Amino acid sequence: MNLTSFKKELFGKEIEIIIYDVDIEIARDIIEEAYKEALRLQKKFNFFDGESELSILNKKRKLKVSDELLKVIKRGLEFSKNTNGKYDIAIGKRILQRKTGLEETEESSYKDIEINGNDITLKREAMIDLGSIAKGYITDRIADFLKSKGVENFIIDSRGDIIAYGNYEYLVEIQHPRKKNEKFYRIKIKNGAVATSGDYNQFYGNFEKSHIINSGEIISLTVVANTLEEADVYSTALFVADEEIREKMIKNNKGVKVLMIMKDLKSKAYNKFKDLIK
Repeated sequence: MNLTSFKKELFGKEIEIIIYDVDIEIARDIIEEAYKEALRLQKKFNFFDGESELSILNKKRKLKVSDELLKVIKRGLEFSKNTNGKYDIAIGKRILQRKTGLEETEESSYKDIEINGNDITLKREAMIDLGSIAKGYITDRIADFLKSKGVENFIIDSRGDIIAYGNYEYLVEIQHPRKKNEKFYRIKIKNGAVATSGDYNQFYGNFEKSHIINSGEIISLTVVANTLEEADVYSTALFVADEEIREKMIKNNKGVKVLMIMKDLKSKAYNKFKDLIK
């Protein structure tokens, strides 16, 4: 097994793409093409880029958007509705306020997003942020591109959210949510994706003011799924959902395996996730 590793600037930091059993020059050319496509997509979804398509929509309040942006917004809205707004793609303003230390408001919700064909209208103070789903969507597109070029074995590490494809099995470590340099679990993954949401990587002053709005008794939640988009959005939506809704969402999708770590550091596993814990 020979491998070639590439690190690329994406999503504000570096991602790593590891390709196995491909000549290094061919692998480099494939990665460069895939990276260009990832940059194109990032330009659509980046909430903090004032020139992105998403930011233009947030500023203009009404816009005919691309099919790609429309698809991800609709997917996000699906989860916003399923969680009764606990997971809400329209609270970008609150995220900015938390990031800047200003007092937060709750003057808008996903119900203030109006869709008519490709035309999207934002009402009241709604600002769409797709940070909990766009990274997974874009990384899935990178994976699709690698497959289209005949790459049979690869790993993509998008800042801790991972896609593993091919014949090899990998061990992925889940960070201890309260001890930075320790690992809580290791899990096996093959031909799947894994994403973790937690209150410990991005927070403002204390864990209760993490980058995840509406967090509760859970401090870390990991999802294994077929795609990273699915793992990404489920990990955030389940993290903030009320317990009854969370249990219902997990029960209705046996294709996602879920591991939750609570404030008392006890863990709960669903849909045979225990079979993956090592």
